[in-house]
Parts: sequence; C-alpha cells; structure tokens
Amino acid sequence: MTMGHPARRAAEPPTSLTAQLLDDCLQGAGHAYAPGELAYLALTSQVENPIRDRVAYQMHLRLHRTRLDVGREWTGVDAEGEDGAPVARRLDLAIVERWGRRSRRYPPPVHGVAEFKAVRTSHAQTTSELTRVYKMVTDDIIKCVSVGGMVLNAIHAVVLLPHAQIARRNVADHVIKVDFKLMWTGQLFQADAARENAVAGVAARLAPLGPVRTGMIDGGEALGMRVTLPYVILGPVAFDTVDALINKWELPAVTSP
Repeated sequence: MTMGHPARRAAEPPTSLTAQLLDDCLQGAGHAYAPGELAYLALTSQVENPIRDRVAYQMHLRLHRTRLDVGREWTGVDAEGEDGAPVARRLDLAIVERWGRRSRRYPPPVHGVAEFKAVRTSHAQTTSELTRVYKMVTDDIIKCVSVGGMVLNAIHAVVLLPHAQIARRNVADHVIKVDFKLMWTGQLFQADAARENAVAGVAARLAPLGPVRTGMIDGGEALGMRVTLPYVILGPVAFDTVDALINKWELPAVTSP
C-alpha cells in the first residue's frame, strides 16, 4: 500500500501586528496594483494614503477568519485636549480584538498599531532631513498613548521613500505633484545611490527606537517617470522607549528581536 504524504499544516493566523506581517502586506499591496498605477499615485498624491489603505485591506484578508479586526484611520484611543477633556486621536492602522457579547462595555483590546509616513528620497539625504523624519516618527509614537497613560501594544511605523527617475523625454510635469517637480529632483537625486543612501539613513536614524527592516515596492512607470517605493519598517517599539520619548529621557538600549 502506498503511503501518501502527510497533510501540510495550515499556517497559524497572526495574533498581533508584527513587522513581518506589515512587510508581507506591503509586498502584497504592491503586487495588487495595475502596471503603472502606483507610479501614477505616487507622482500625483500623498502616496502613504493609498498604500496604507491597500495594506489595511491585505491585513483584513489575512485576519478576517480570526477574532481580530483591522481599522484604518482608527479613533479608538483618547488624548487630553486643550480643555482637559478627552479627544479622539486618529491612528493610520490598528488591529483590534473583535467585540464579544460580554465585552461591549469595555474598549476592545488593541493588538498593534502602525503609522505611515512618506518622504521622497531627495528629502532624506542630510542630517537635518533625517532628524525631521525621526521627529515625525516619534510624534506618531507618542500619539499611541491614551489619556490615562496606557501605551498601546505593538507600535510600528512605516516610512515610505518614493523615488522617481526620468524614464522618457516627455514628462507630464504639469500634473506631477509639486514634491516631484523636476526642478527639485535633479539628476543627483534621481540616482540609485540617492535611493540607497536615503533608505540606509532613515533605517540608521530610527534604529535607536527599535528593530528596523527595509524593503522595496516597484511602482512601475507613469507620466514619463519610473517610480520605486523603498520603505523602512520600525517596530515593535518597547514600552520603555515610549516612556523615554514622552518624558524626554535617554533612550534605553534596543535589544535584537
């Protein structure tokens, strides 16, 4: 009698937000666009918004059979307003436990949050520019603390670094977002070396906050420009690091995951 191969075990569904899950969903989002669509969006809009939305949907597909829901522009955490009253903060993406019959009187547990930022590679070259990126990310991390001082679980940040290079003689400069106007990009900032320098610089600047990993999405070609979207994922950020940022203390040493 011929013995069959043992059945493969299904992959365990995620139970919280991880850098690997974010990375997988970013790659899945990149492959979900039509040829040239992502390049067009990057050249004509705030690209972190369509990327965030597509990542959230990819994550929703991964988690829809679990007890976890994915919220985009989630407003489930309160901060103290100017008058002292709680006000809702909007977070780009959150993984939240689904409400059960007995739990509606309490806020649902949060199993991870992620904030998205986009900075073109030509604006992530110098020390001052990298410090600005660091400040944007740390401001987002501090947003992930409730009015009562509770730090949300599994805080992550995604920094997208859209990079455009001239692909054709005729470029539709009149519809390209001002951030990508050719007078600003220049040959120096279109080079592959500028892209690699930006990724390395952002990763190194964020490394004191937690584990970092990098990746890249091919955006294709549109409007006479070739677009790639390298990215840096930070997280999870440790509670002690969040505490240090809030109180302006020295950052604790980051341990490898």
